[in-house]
Amino acid sequence: MARQSRRNFLKAAGAASVGVGLAGPFSFRTLAATDPGKAYDYTSWEQFHRDQWSWDRKTRGAHLVNCTGACPHFVYSKNGVILREEQSKDAPMLNGVPEQNPRGCNKGECGTDYVYSPTRLKYPLIRVGERGEGKWRRASWDEALGIIADKIVDTLRTEGPDTISVYSPVPAVAPVSFSAGHRFAHLIGAHAHTFFDWYGDQPPGQTQTCGVQGETCESADWYNARYIVLWGANPAQTRIPDAHYISEAQLNGTKIVSIAPDYNSSTIKADSWLHPKPGTDVALGLGFAHVIIKENLFDAHNLKEQTDMPLLVRGDNKLFLRESDLVEGGSKNRFYAWDLKTGRPVLMRGSWGDEPGVKPAVQPPFLARNTLTFADGTLDLGNLDPALEGRYRVKLLDGTMVECRPVFELYRERIMAEYTPEKVAAVTGVNAGLIAQTARDYAKARPAMIITGGGTGHWFYSDILMRVFHFLSSLTANEGKQGGGVNHYIGQWKPVFVPGVAALSFPQGAGKQRFCQTTIWSYVHSEAYDGMDKVGIDTGKYLRHALDSKQFPLYPRNGRDPKIFIVYRGNFLNQAKGQKYMLRNLWPKLDLIVTANIRMDSQALYSDIVLPSAHWYEKLDLNVTEEHTFINMTEPAVPPMFESKTDWQIFRALAKKVEEAAVAKGYPRFYDDQFKWNRDLSTLSAQFTDNGKFDNEEAAAQFILDTAPQSKGITLAELREKPRRYKSNWTSPMKEGVPYTPFQFFAVNKRPWPTLTGRQQFYIDHPVFFEMGVELPVYKAPIDADKYPLRFNTPHSRHSVHSTFKDNPLMLRLQRGGPIVEVPPVEAEARGLKDNDWAEIFNDHGRVIVRIRIKPGEQPGRISMYHTPELYMDLIEGSTQSVCPIRITPTHLVGNYGHLLFRPNYYGPGGSQRDTRVEMRKYTGAVPTPL
Repeated sequence: MARQSRRNFLKAAGAASVGVGLAGPFSFRTLAATDPGKAYDYTSWEQFHRDQWSWDRKTRGAHLVNCTGACPHFVYSKNGVILREEQSKDAPMLNGVPEQNPRGCNKGECGTDYVYSPTRLKYPLIRVGERGEGKWRRASWDEALGIIADKIVDTLRTEGPDTISVYSPVPAVAPVSFSAGHRFAHLIGAHAHTFFDWYGDQPPGQTQTCGVQGETCESADWYNARYIVLWGANPAQTRIPDAHYISEAQLNGTKIVSIAPDYNSSTIKADSWLHPKPGTDVALGLGFAHVIIKENLFDAHNLKEQTDMPLLVRGDNKLFLRESDLVEGGSKNRFYAWDLKTGRPVLMRGSWGDEPGVKPAVQPPFLARNTLTFADGTLDLGNLDPALEGRYRVKLLDGTMVECRPVFELYRERIMAEYTPEKVAAVTGVNAGLIAQTARDYAKARPAMIITGGGTGHWFYSDILMRVFHFLSSLTANEGKQGGGVNHYIGQWKPVFVPGVAALSFPQGAGKQRFCQTTIWSYVHSEAYDGMDKVGIDTGKYLRHALDSKQFPLYPRNGRDPKIFIVYRGNFLNQAKGQKYMLRNLWPKLDLIVTANIRMDSQALYSDIVLPSAHWYEKLDLNVTEEHTFINMTEPAVPPMFESKTDWQIFRALAKKVEEAAVAKGYPRFYDDQFKWNRDLSTLSAQFTDNGKFDNEEAAAQFILDTAPQSKGITLAELREKPRRYKSNWTSPMKEGVPYTPFQFFAVNKRPWPTLTGRQQFYIDHPVFFEMGVELPVYKAPIDADKYPLRFNTPHSRHSVHSTFKDNPLMLRLQRGGPIVEVPPVEAEARGLKDNDWAEIFNDHGRVIVRIRIKPGEQPGRISMYHTPELYMDLIEGSTQSVCPIRITPTHLVGNYGHLLFRPNYYGPGGSQRDTRVEMRKYTGAVPTPL
């Protein structure tokens, strides 16, 4: 056969295409009519793409979402239109570790989409239908702010300032925007909400053990570890800009162990995978401790110097042996150990009852007390040799003899008896030999690190697990070491320059600001049912005591209902546990719900007035995180689009409107008895701007930098040039070129830990801890108050940041195109479910109807749904939060025990959701017609 010419082949192919095209939905006549032999000019596409990659303006940009990234970007615009963003690749370099650059993720590179998104809020809206119905009318700013201001003034006069509630999430994301609403709330007397604890990011177990709000190393320090345990952490999916340090450490010889129930995106890269039954991690950790103690792999000196393990506990009442027990007029906050050299009890230095040589000028809000002015070496044992084991008889002040034992002796006895690898294997499902080998490897590695996150922090007894993490780290002397310790990542929670944020937000001082603990506020005002009576825990009893004894605040006071709820920068309702109770019981109590945001989210949908906020690329703000130690910024690439305003402009304008309304209504000032404050509403606008000093965001941002010692001397001009590192940090010094790791002031400089005992504290001799049986961190089974067969898991999504980007088309194209629940094959088969079926998931608290995805890597007895899709997304009813109650752990309500006290976002209940149990069945009702 003669060789077919290229011309004839192309002609034949074109003819074949006509047949295909005419038979299908698309016509290929144009292609068929093309003469393949003719020369065509295809170069015009090149110029099209050249135009895409040209710009007339380049500005700094940051994604002001709670993702923990804080990734520095450049934003490119042309003719007043934002084209795209890209990583700026100029983050500060550190020595001996791989560089940060380029820092970003697929979600962040969609930041421009929300500028021009169809969900973008373009102008103020006033509800004309029912809340959630989606019926609105367009309003002017003057009208919308006028309605809000009138209602605020009327409420101040008739109900009092504590009935007005202002909520916004974490300041690290956008501290200027955060400060705007909080400054407004401060000046009118409204109560502001906590957030770090409410959405489960604050690690109460770390506060109990270390006396800090929360602390962690920057992610570059992961590279310095020789052994990393990813415990309930999935950085490949939820810490995308930082996950490379895990892989790079592994290539450098670091062993990676993943402890997770499911075979997740990080586990596939690990050297070892332990998959305990969900909620049994404490037992696994104590199994490790058993092996480390039994085989004498622990650092006894570190336990004696850095922890409460040598402190004596009385055998008669289980309380610490205190100075007041032995000395007339002695302190209740000074504690004894047994000195083996002298054979007598000795007071250990650095406790709550001791005073530093230099009085601290300020109390850092991230510490229970300021121990940073104590002298270096305060904890040094010197000639002391405190006993870790044994029984010792001590004569009390009244002449009676009491037997005392060190904390370590008490704890060791329980660990040896109850947590052998064999017993732990029966509880967790992890092989006993693997438990023992993992414990040995961890103990022998130097340094070793535990990385944890939301997978462990949202359980009812999550505080116990964090205490166990710190116990393992202290057993092996890893705290305060480069590449070591316990590092907790969830949420962009750490504003290192918090003194500047506080000064801008609360000009009369934080002591004159009403703060409400949001979990308690939500639980009480939504009249939530938690089902804990089914397992013998009376939440109401503990909560009443905490409120009546003023260990925790609740606003409004005296059992009154909140009346106005202002939410900005956040999607409160969408993220709220107990969502059914919120809508059914709390929402009707509120006379006015106002939301300010960049898009129509679920909170906005259920509001009365919605205000359009400027996008991240339309305003100036700062942006920081705990995962690195440099300050990032964003600035306007274009002016605020449509009729949107920056958060600073919104609250400045609202302050002016309230001022006008107060004067017009004859209520220009009122006396706030709680703070003995004559509040002058007639000058509110001048107070908000400090007589023009803070007329714009740039002045406010520079004030934050100038007021905090951690950033003093850094200017916005310098940040426009490139991101800058903090000058100082919280619990360790900042060292040039060295990744930050926490707790070195205590572990290395040997200043007291900011706890009651002055050490890492594992024994808590408080009545509530005794009642719950957790004075020591011991295993408590998951709460099974919901009598249903499946455990309901709500992990963070790879393709969104909470609800942000959940509705982004590019992100949806990388997955199923909408919310799904992941179901193990055995559970799907038992219920007659096939992949992509609609399923109803339900319990006593609510239900959600969603599609399923069958996932072999999911454990039987559990289903997982990536948390908080918008209520208007591809759901027939409900969301992840519909079936999750608000559950308050009683130990988180303790506020009268040394370092356990209420401070905003420092310590408080978080409303756990991982103990939720559900049933699932095929949904047989009407479903959306597929496209």
